[in-house]
Amino acid sequence: MKRSFFQFALYVALASGFTQSLAVGEDWPMWRGSRGDGISYDTAVPVEWSENKNVRWKTPLPGMGLSSPIVVGDSVFLTSVVPAEQARFLVRIDKVTGKVVWSTLVHAGPIENQHKFNNSASSTPASDGNLVFCTFVDDEKLVVAGVDFDGSVRWKFSPGNFFSKHGFAASPIVCDEGVVVNGHQDGSAFVVLLDRKDGREIWRYKPDTDLRSFSTPLLTNEGGQRQLILSGAKQTVGLKPETGERLWFAEGPTEKVVCTPSVGHGQIFAFGGSPDTRAFSIKLGGKGDVTQSHIVWTRERGMPYVPTPLLYGDFLHVVDDSGIYTCMDPTTGEVLKNLRKGGNTYSSPIGVNGRIYSFDDSGKCTVFENNAEYQILAVNELNDPVQTTPAISDGCLFIRSEQYLWCIGDQR
Repeated sequence: MKRSFFQFALYVALASGFTQSLAVGEDWPMWRGSRGDGISYDTAVPVEWSENKNVRWKTPLPGMGLSSPIVVGDSVFLTSVVPAEQARFLVRIDKVTGKVVWSTLVHAGPIENQHKFNNSASSTPASDGNLVFCTFVDDEKLVVAGVDFDGSVRWKFSPGNFFSKHGFAASPIVCDEGVVVNGHQDGSAFVVLLDRKDGREIWRYKPDTDLRSFSTPLLTNEGGQRQLILSGAKQTVGLKPETGERLWFAEGPTEKVVCTPSVGHGQIFAFGGSPDTRAFSIKLGGKGDVTQSHIVWTRERGMPYVPTPLLYGDFLHVVDDSGIYTCMDPTTGEVLKNLRKGGNTYSSPIGVNGRIYSFDDSGKCTVFENNAEYQILAVNELNDPVQTTPAISDGCLFIRSEQYLWCIGDQR
């Protein structure tokens, strides 16, 4: 069943007062869910599982990929690549049965230059309930496509040439105005808004620095001003969604960024990972250059490069790439807890019904309470590597591992 963009927009509009009754059937239509905050209010998601417990289904995936799954209606979507064929695919899987419904070739072209831990299917797709939007690059250009729920490529558009020493990983997001794509690169960097219906370019923003960064933008109306927040190369900015006009900017937090920013408590929280791991908080409401006037706090120790931190109410939960966990007071930057949680981590923590779910690369998931005490509720093993971030819908976790898509839900 297709869901309209109006339903999707309703989810976003209700972000500050989402009720549990609505959350039961909530879609997870893009990276970090419908609001881009990594939080679900679903009350039926299991706390405990294993490779033999609370597994609804486990489906082998065609090709390979590091994109996270999304869920829209009765379908799960993710991207995949078959390097030997230089082929990039969008895959649709039935949410109830785990059956692969179709795998559509979206783009074919020479495999791009990329980091040894990256591949050509690292960008998570997004959907407005009518089309699914996915992004790929080859050795020359970035390609954005709109694919319908029958697997037909309705449009395909290249917003420009693309070169990055580490490949590509930023995910598109959907908003009222269209589809936003971050094209920060080592070549001529850009951010574009495309029309959802036909891929037509609506506006283009030119960053001040041409340097690779893979952060996915965040749409927010926190503080009463609707804006797109993007951490890019050497700069964090707020853009006007309707026009791409830059409303404000702050230098930093560092040169190259992977993490998606978070917004709450009247502040923006941005995290950069190279050459230094560094985070800062910016007070909302500024105009122009706010580097000196609106930085609330900064921190370097224990900050991540790849995993996006989770702002969940009064706590900022941070897991760095080596598995060090830090709980912070988001308003002040004070460290409330710091310890080694586990091993190497690329997956971003998510919040579910007052709990935190955090995967190690090994596939181990630690579930703990949303407080500063690190109260562990369960440690779950799949014995299958996980470097992606789960999606949540209808009481289930959808987890992409190295070879499978898992559906974790209380066994009926």
